[in-house]
Amino acid sequence: MFSSFGQIAGRPQLLVLSLMIFAQGSAFGATIPYLSVTAIGTLGMSDQAYSLLVLVSSVAAVTISVSLGILSDMLGDRRHMLIVMSALGVVGYGAIYLFPSVPVFLGATSLVIPFFYATSSLLFASARLHTGDMEPTDAASINATLRAIVSAAWVLTPAGLGLLLGASGSMIGAWGLAALFCLFILVCAVFVLTKPTSQPVRDANAPGFFAALRELAARDMLIRMVSIAAITSTLRLSGTIWPLILTLQLGGKTADVGLIAGMTALIEIPFMLMWAHLLKRHNIIGIIVTAALGYGAYMAALSFASAPWHIYALALPGAAFAAALLALPLNYFQDLFPGRPGLGTAFLPINSFLGNGLNAAAFAIGSHFFGYSGSSWLGTALAIGGVIGLLSVERRGVRAAID
Repeated sequence: MFSSFGQIAGRPQLLVLSLMIFAQGSAFGATIPYLSVTAIGTLGMSDQAYSLLVLVSSVAAVTISVSLGILSDMLGDRRHMLIVMSALGVVGYGAIYLFPSVPVFLGATSLVIPFFYATSSLLFASARLHTGDMEPTDAASINATLRAIVSAAWVLTPAGLGLLLGASGSMIGAWGLAALFCLFILVCAVFVLTKPTSQPVRDANAPGFFAALRELAARDMLIRMVSIAAITSTLRLSGTIWPLILTLQLGGKTADVGLIAGMTALIEIPFMLMWAHLLKRHNIIGIIVTAALGYGAYMAALSFASAPWHIYALALPGAAFAAALLALPLNYFQDLFPGRPGLGTAFLPINSFLGNGLNAAAFAIGSHFFGYSGSSWLGTALAIGGVIGLLSVERRGVRAAID
């Protein structure tokens, strides 16, 4: 199960990329959990302005990430893109830390920091290139392991910051720490990542920018994107409703929410490694379908919870299935375009954007008509619908290959 760590350690460039991925995850983990608290509670931003900020930054992030992913395949050199994007991260996060105000927060979060978000796709695409000489199953296992490193960053950084800054009443310092993580990525990109041996040239086999966009908009690709987004949106919906069920319906405490969230994140990490190992023996579609149906069952079980300990007990199976749904979609999308990791990785921000939209719609409908417990059944429906869509398009692809 831990052989992927040995393979990463044995390849210096992969090891550097894994550290950069941890830093990138830590920058996100340092700021995103405290985004609303800082914007509204510390800086005094209105609820309406914050909602608009979230929408604008989400659209900017997905647009920039997809565009740069396609361009990285065309240009053939991601190192210079990483240098520019991480430098913008230093500027954006650093400006909020040094000049905390609503205008600076709005400008940096909506216009500058979304460029840093693109480093996620660029780093995973770069890692994919360094596993090109491996067996596909080993490459997929390493990819899932790198995704587990992101989860580890999300476990360690928010918890550490909460302990360090929680008593101060302000989390602005988190943006200063995020700027330092961006600086680490910048230094690694400039001085440690391998420089191209020659001036990078456009990949003649890569389609043009608009041709790649048309590939993303093809019918089967749209079905895949919506299906995977429906499946992964169940994770977001669960994260929204189980704390409400626990605290408002079952009499649990806020401390229970933090404890279960931390416990879940810790459990997910070893299960990510387990699913990565299973990729060497089982088809990725079968694993995603199994995990989606398992998580759908977990969502259904949430509706029957009648005591706080039920939420605690469900955390283990929920985290086990969630680990696969967090780690494997990246491999699935990259396998669709084996020679173009930038395009394959561009599906990640698209999936996140669509998943957030489906989660918002499901929660709005479910909480209004069915209550919090009843909303969990919409998560089950999303998981089943995603599985049906995914299997239908994969069967069609198999039939087309046979014909």
